[in-house]
Amino acid sequence: MKLEINNKINLGDQTELVHEVHDCQVVEKGESLYITYINSEKEKVVIKCQEQELTMTRYSNPKSIMRFHSEFPALVAIPTPLGIQQLKTETSHFVTHWDDQRVRIDYDLKQAETDALFAAYELELKWY
Repeated sequence: MKLEINNKINLGDQTELVHEVHDCQVVEKGESLYITYINSEKEKVVIKCQEQELTMTRYSNPKSIMRFHSEFPALVAIPTPLGIQQLKTETSHFVTHWDDQRVRIDYDLKQAETDALFAAYELELKWY
């Protein structure tokens, strides 16, 4: 199978468009759908999709975990050149289209302590 990732990233006055296509494996287990692929940095990535939550784990060194919930902010720890940054995701749009094999998540990435906006994202995942 293939995984197509489209991400529109708004960094204040700058916008970046990301388009990636990767070979992937898709497995359903209980109420969850797992998508596994190798990213362009040769790291394993596992996406766990549920009706109201998505978790993306990148097996880098150190490991990076992003969480998105349809109703609640989610805390995340992201490794950066400045060390581990404590951030949170606030999701404004979370829609799963299981029949069309896609998920759409619009979210803001904010500083956990100050609520300062780091960037706004429009992420769409499609698998086929």
